Amino acid sequence: MKRSLIIKFLSGLLNVLVCLGAVTIFLYRQEWFGKGDIYSFIFWTIPLATGLAVSGKTILSILRADKIYLRVVFILFISGLISYGWIYFVLLILGPWINTFSFPIFYLWTVGNFFQLLFLDKFLQRVEGKSKFVLGLVAFPLTLILAVVAIYSLSFLKSYLTRPAKETYLIPSTFEGRFRIIYREECGTNPKVENGRRILEIPDNGLLIIQPDFQSGTIDNEYYLVDNKDNRIRMNELWSYEQRKTMTPGVLLGGSGAMGGSMPDGSSSTESPLAIHFTDFTVFNKDTATIDQRSQFKLEQKFDSLTTATVEECRKKNVR
Repeated sequence: MKRSLIIKFLSGLLNVLVCLGAVTIFLYRQEWFGKGDIYSFIFWTIPLATGLAVSGKTILSILRADKIYLRVVFILFISGLISYGWIYFVLLILGPWINTFSFPIFYLWTVGNFFQLLFLDKFLQRVEGKSKFVLGLVAFPLTLILAVVAIYSLSFLKSYLTRPAKETYLIPSTFEGRFRIIYREECGTNPKVENGRRILEIPDNGLLIIQPDFQSGTIDNEYYLVDNKDNRIRMNELWSYEQRKTMTPGVLLGGSGAMGGSMPDGSSSTESPLAIHFTDFTVFNKDTATIDQRSQFKLEQKFDSLTTATVEECRKKNVR
């Protein structure tokens, strides 16, 4: 029994390591573009490897042939089939975000599954008995679901324990559209703290440059419109774009990102010390929702140019 558990554990570890090695090769070939996707990829590989560790030998028991080449072909086929099914399952959870991976996850998971099942086929005995066979098959999806729930719970706990500072955003009463917080700039302001909350005062141009670094985790944000007499009106915190129709005025938290900075070899990278790191927000105050897509794209281009110019001017002042 102990030997069986060790083999199953090693098989799951082998799957993860093979996937990690394969994705490293892909990233190296594309000059490390997309390396930020590794964490998410491994996050979803672990439940898959766990499920196969529990039920892999049961799945392999479907094939009764002893010829090596038949078993290898079957293992390759079943590895691809499981990988395809797993992608569909992850798609149900992530939605369109699954398309943001910068490498071919189907092939990577197929390779990882193949080596794990090959390992189990080599070192574990065939499952005998109808009851054990059925139990093993049922255990596969249950293990996948439980592993995903467990990993999500640990991730949520980590986010809660490392949650960022509570923040209050003070926005001019006439402001509408997008504003941006730019982090980790020595020339930026160091926000004051009021009743245990960091106060971020948004300027009229929508660009606030601050010294603190970006912190991920469970957020606690409050948004206020502020008039020229410093009167504050609490705004709604929006969680979807559609809420702008019924919860105006409100603020929708956008994505965090970075604008690449120059590297010694002349290239541009978000890993450069000169990169600009930011988080975007959108204020729905009056007529923001009437802007069409083409106008929105032009405004975004203009906003990015304004960001670059403002940060460069800020850095020049800091040097002086």
